[in-house]
Amino acid sequence: MYVEMTADEDKKMAETWKADADGILVFTGLFSAAVAALIAVSIQDLKQNSQDTSAFYLANIYQLLANANGTHISIPSILPDPSQFSPSASAVWVNSLWFLSLAISLTCAMLATLLQRWARRYVKVTQPRYSPHKRARIRAFFAEGVDKLHLPWAVEALPTLIHLSLFLFFAGLVVFLFNVNHTVFKVVMCWVGICTGLYICVTLMPIFRHDSPYYAPLSESAWFLYAGTLLVVFQILRWFSAFSCFSYATWDRLGDLKDRYHRWCLHGIGKAAEESAQKLSSEIDGRALIWTLESLDEDHELEQFFASIPGFCSSSLIPEPLEAFKAPNGGAMTQALIGLMHRTLTSNLVTESVKQRRIALCTKAMNVASLPINWAIFEPVLYREWNGLLKSVEFGQFLMRISYQSTFVGYHARCVISVILASTKEYDDRWFELATDHLGITKGVLEKYIGHGDSMVLASLIDISRRTFRDYAKYGWTVGAGWRSKSLKSVCEFNTRDTVPGLQHDFCSLWNEVVLKAQNGKDDRLESISIFLLRHIRHAFIDLHEGTNAAPTAFSASTADENPVLLSPSSYPLCGVEGHRHGISDSTSRIPEVIAASTENGLNASYPPTL
Repeated sequence: MYVEMTADEDKKMAETWKADADGILVFTGLFSAAVAALIAVSIQDLKQNSQDTSAFYLANIYQLLANANGTHISIPSILPDPSQFSPSASAVWVNSLWFLSLAISLTCAMLATLLQRWARRYVKVTQPRYSPHKRARIRAFFAEGVDKLHLPWAVEALPTLIHLSLFLFFAGLVVFLFNVNHTVFKVVMCWVGICTGLYICVTLMPIFRHDSPYYAPLSESAWFLYAGTLLVVFQILRWFSAFSCFSYATWDRLGDLKDRYHRWCLHGIGKAAEESAQKLSSEIDGRALIWTLESLDEDHELEQFFASIPGFCSSSLIPEPLEAFKAPNGGAMTQALIGLMHRTLTSNLVTESVKQRRIALCTKAMNVASLPINWAIFEPVLYREWNGLLKSVEFGQFLMRISYQSTFVGYHARCVISVILASTKEYDDRWFELATDHLGITKGVLEKYIGHGDSMVLASLIDISRRTFRDYAKYGWTVGAGWRSKSLKSVCEFNTRDTVPGLQHDFCSLWNEVVLKAQNGKDDRLESISIFLLRHIRHAFIDLHEGTNAAPTAFSASTADENPVLLSPSSYPLCGVEGHRHGISDSTSRIPEVIAASTENGLNASYPPTL
């Protein structure tokens, strides 16, 4: 395993080094040619002009000849004395900068050729034709040498030197043009300033934006300098008592800056970017899911995507996976699900087995993720598409295919209904009508082919109330009120035979949620809703476990002076997951007095309840 992993890593590293070297060689070749051409012009300013020297000596000879003939002639002052020649400061600076730039560029070219040879040699010596254990030892030996001698740092230094050479050339160009023409100087100076500013921004951007794709060779050095500066500044603030309150407050807000500085020094920008990505994992996951969804064109690709949603939501490696399905992500996914189900149900080219599989996958994905919707964007489209699907003949076939796929038909059907209703933000008249029609159609289909339609309807209503309790529980329970009273006995009988898995868990989690809302909230609107729900759930569980030993002790109280308590994992195992998710401990908790005072009129009301 070590040999296979390192062989691939070494190959990628060598290819990266070779690609960097090739780019450096091309750039240095072109750059050096341009610098050399300008140096050929600027070097003339470092030595005496040969024409001026010739004119000076000819003037001296002419003066001597004239003096010999008795004629006095003086040499014009405009002719400089070659012995007193000194190059100007600008000429010295220009040539110094350009020659240094050329030297650095040629040095980088030489190092690039050496780097290519080093890469080839490293791959050759680390992959000999020996037995695996010998290859592993040889590779570890040379890899340790690469790390100790800082070869990766040397490779990273080459682009830095190239950039230094370029900026030296720019500096010399600005000085050169200053003495030639001020207009040209100003134009070039503006462009050089813009390029320098952009380079500084690219260098510093990874420090302040960890998701920045821009990076410069000096970014790591700037990162360490920034961290060290922060450390020194805050350490100084701590030394002065006048700033102690400010410094300590800021220190606490940033977290232990020393530890952060050492962590930065050890891992650099890459580690900080990983930490930032983990903090924003839900948002990033949501954007990644939407990008993947938008990139899929074929139905079989969408099928694979939705098949992965349950595993994604249940993964322990992903914190808060359901956050990735929040609006507007949920609306796009729901719309894709609707389209896939439409095409699957109406297509004559899809085999029956594929239809069964796709429908089961869509149902499971809808129930697990709940797929909330951004109604400002998706409500009109989704309502029209859902309405067309639910009132179509194909939807009856949809439920029947679920029955072919799984024994628990009522459970799968109620998942579809609960998601449809729970995904609505407002139960307006339009959704009331659609939900009622849909429940009636589904109830009839189940009673005709399967039976126990009432139990599925009640289970759907309970699921709706559990998911949308705070604002819409009362309205959710109002839907299908007539069915609820007559189907309460049916669901208890049906659930006792364990035909619908998870329904007991829904009852239990809903009970706990209602009790917690009543305990923690002081909203008057919740009081009547809490008593309303507690009464129905309590009677449902009493009937459910009548004549058995499985009834939780929390539901066994029948006198008016006892208060309902939370169901803990020790009293009812099925609520353990939900209980811990809501912060419920094994110890029981009492409902506040405002709820307990209504026990006599609420929890012990006659059964079956009436609205």
